[in-house]
Amino acid sequence: MSGLVKIKEYDELAISICPKDTEGEVVEIGGLVIILPAVPPKKEIAGYGDPDNMQLWKRISMPEELSRIKSMDEWGEMPREFREKFSAYIEEEFRRRREGFWFFNNGEPTYITGRHYMMLQWTRMDIGYPSFLLFQRDIFLHLAACEADPRCIGQLYTKCRRSGYTNICSSVLLDEATQVKDKLLGIQSKTGKDAQENIFMKKVVYMFRHYPFFFKPIQDGTTNPRMELAFREPSKRITKNNKTTQTGEALNTVINWKNTTNNAYDGEKLHLMYLDEAGKWERPTDIRDAWRIQRTCLIVGRKIVGKALVGSTVNPMDKGGKEYKDLWRDSDPDERNANGRTRSGLYRLFIPAFKSLEGFFDVYGSPVIDDPESIVDGIDGEQIFMGARSYLKNERDSLKHDASELNEVTRQFPFTEDEAFRDSVDGSLFNVGQIYEQVQYNDELFPNPIVSGNFIWKDGKQDSEVIFKPDPNGRFRVVWMPPPELRNKTQTERGKRIAPNAELGVGGVDSYDLDATVDGRGSKGALHLYNKFHMEHPPNMFVLEYASRPPLAKIFYEDCLMAAVFYGYPLLIENNKYGIARHFESRGYDGYLMNRPRHLSAPNAKVNVKTKGIPSNSQEVIQAHAHAIEAYIHDHVGINRDTGEYGKMYFNKTLEDWIGFKIDNRTKFDLSISSGLCLLAAQKVKVKKKESNLREAKFFRRYKPIG
Repeated sequence: MSGLVKIKEYDELAISICPKDTEGEVVEIGGLVIILPAVPPKKEIAGYGDPDNMQLWKRISMPEELSRIKSMDEWGEMPREFREKFSAYIEEEFRRRREGFWFFNNGEPTYITGRHYMMLQWTRMDIGYPSFLLFQRDIFLHLAACEADPRCIGQLYTKCRRSGYTNICSSVLLDEATQVKDKLLGIQSKTGKDAQENIFMKKVVYMFRHYPFFFKPIQDGTTNPRMELAFREPSKRITKNNKTTQTGEALNTVINWKNTTNNAYDGEKLHLMYLDEAGKWERPTDIRDAWRIQRTCLIVGRKIVGKALVGSTVNPMDKGGKEYKDLWRDSDPDERNANGRTRSGLYRLFIPAFKSLEGFFDVYGSPVIDDPESIVDGIDGEQIFMGARSYLKNERDSLKHDASELNEVTRQFPFTEDEAFRDSVDGSLFNVGQIYEQVQYNDELFPNPIVSGNFIWKDGKQDSEVIFKPDPNGRFRVVWMPPPELRNKTQTERGKRIAPNAELGVGGVDSYDLDATVDGRGSKGALHLYNKFHMEHPPNMFVLEYASRPPLAKIFYEDCLMAAVFYGYPLLIENNKYGIARHFESRGYDGYLMNRPRHLSAPNAKVNVKTKGIPSNSQEVIQAHAHAIEAYIHDHVGINRDTGEYGKMYFNKTLEDWIGFKIDNRTKFDLSISSGLCLLAAQKVKVKKKESNLREAKFFRRYKPIG
């Protein structure tokens, strides 16, 4: 029986999708533990007795005599002997629709859900009937789990191009609508035209017209509707010659589409909702805002009464991608509230492009991922000489000198979730191509140079010795530490502790003053440490990254203090954040906080450079901050075209923060702020020549706020 089950091998609850009280294999898909039905006796599995290499999915055509029947009216008019002859066949198809189907696939007993069977066997598309593809089986199994789990509102699938998800969802809509009574099923896409023409008319209606007669309920309206597919009693019976008039009880169920507005279905009770291309919804329609409203159409009180199908490739961040990414982040089944739900109520699913790429499936529907030892016969009749992974890597390699095109190909055919959510090169302030080169290089590094952990006072005694304790869940990520003789050095000046290794490196801090925020999603505290140019130690390199928001601000302050003491580096802060300055002062470490550098003062301004930190709202500082990051990316991120070597910027979180950085909305980019402060702190003071009367603007790029 479907539902939640506790099994010994797993801490989390498993989801049974068994139509009967039989439990078999346990699989993990998209972070869900799913129990499949038990394997039936071999003789009951389609393909039994055939040689293994001949065992594969085969659609079985309807008996020719039966295929001539176009409506239930015609069926009712046939002789009783005729109906008795084919009744068992029709009943078996209904059973398969309910319970799923087993077939041998290259010697392996393979289960597909009833919805998957309906798509393969009975859902005709513009390309004909679809083939069995293994990755689509995972989509259907995951969807079945989403439907069976009472905590889940639906499936969120992030896909590559041409993975067939629109066809899947259209077939599911039709399968469900032709079975249930008194329900509303809805469709929305990135535009109303897409919802109407590309999904409703070209997919759903077309599929219904080619359904076998025994799966067609009584229909109201024309045979080619434009607004809704209504399974209710016709107000006026269609002529008998059209072969669509049916007798019996109507389902009173409707599939319709709506224009792309946030409140399109507001106030309605939905049974099934398909949100197409959710990663491409652009303002004023926001997928996050739309989902907040649409999910209420699927819930009554605490009970989930409907499910959603949400899927998309991902647009650039400023064209709907950011909102979709937020929805994705809130759909992680590993992060649930006290009610057992994800923040969005959805369960997310990602399948790499090399598992779902057209042209790389063998005759059994399995993806040819790696280069085969011998030529493989493809399901499309073509021969496969190389694996999908190699093919996609070759495409990427050919575009290495075109960062923009390389980025687009990577976004459209992603290997990882991070690649799927890459931003467009055009949407970033900095050179995204170089940044993504570095990200990809970092992803492939083995062993990974980053070590996570926490800094603590030895034996818990403050002001003694700071030690680093590795911890995979630690708040700090480090790639280099000073040699032992440089750690925990002490130096005083006029009786005050100061950073002893200021010539070696510096730090930057994006701090906060409030312990908590109303929604619990306030900005994180961020810290970077950076090595200056040095002959004996790794130069021009970020060596530490920190982005966390402990429950108390003073924990963050102490974390920063301990890192500064361990490395002996001074820290540059923003002077509008008073909490961290007061903490360092009260602990006797204010000498570890840098004064405002002279080169970051406005020309001819009378500024007390002994003031700790720099102003965050100064246009001179804002421009210098952006310029510092831009210059560092240019010099030290991505591949060096002259040497072929990659940069040593190993912190992908910071790199990704740079990608989305907006100069007119800097507060959201904690890691960009702290890393930029690092770079400003590392800059040498540049003394202007008195005889020069050239304006700085000729040499210094000015950034304009962009909305």
